Amino acid sequence: MIEMRILLALAIACLACGLHAEPLPQRIDASYDILKQDIKLAEVNETFERKDGRYRIVSVTKPVGLLALFQPETIVVTSEGEVTEQGLLPQHFTHRRTRNTEKNSSADFDWERNELTLSNQDGIKLLALQPFTQDRLSMMYQFVVQPPHSRLELRFDMTNGHKVDEYRYQLNPAQTVQVPFGNLRSYYLYTQPQKTQWKSEIWLAIDHGYVPCKVVVTEDDGAQLVQVLRKLNMVP
Repeated sequence: MIEMRILLALAIACLACGLHAEPLPQRIDASYDILKQDIKLAEVNETFERKDGRYRIVSVTKPVGLLALFQPETIVVTSEGEVTEQGLLPQHFTHRRTRNTEKNSSADFDWERNELTLSNQDGIKLLALQPFTQDRLSMMYQFVVQPPHSRLELRFDMTNGHKVDEYRYQLNPAQTVQVPFGNLRSYYLYTQPQKTQWKSEIWLAIDHGYVPCKVVVTEDDGAQLVQVLRKLNMVP
């Protein structure tokens, strides 16, 4: 599903940065458009909530246009856990589809035993839980808790409930990105060169809590998927 590859690219964390200099928002509502060749394929609506040292993120993806006729499926992804000085510490992650339920998955993080339990159509798998491992949804909001600032490179592990992958991104200073509600100053992140054409590029909105404002994923065949921030509301 298109939503999977786009949001995988969003799964980056700055795990070694200092504390956030400004108060963290209690709630973030973000809406995105997913496009291919300038054609809108889907909408993503996300909510991040923080209360009493804990967080919960809900992401809902729905197709639009012709894609909604041929693949009328809603995908709901959730992540919940603790908010710590080092960032978000996920405890439970779910990925649910309304139609192709055989593709559902989940991940449970046991930080005391350093165990990660993945559940999907292949069964249940128990893995060693590496420090600072994130799920693909909590990773995106690590930027809000731990902005990248002067970092030159980011490395991290991330799970989507099916597997665990390591990611490596380079970081460039501020750029200007155009989104539907204006031009935003942003940090630019990009992957290292690959053997194929696959790469991901991410822009973080500096003046809007480092929420990702644009993502471009280039597939192995050169095709590109673009996710652009359409609407953002942050509650202090």
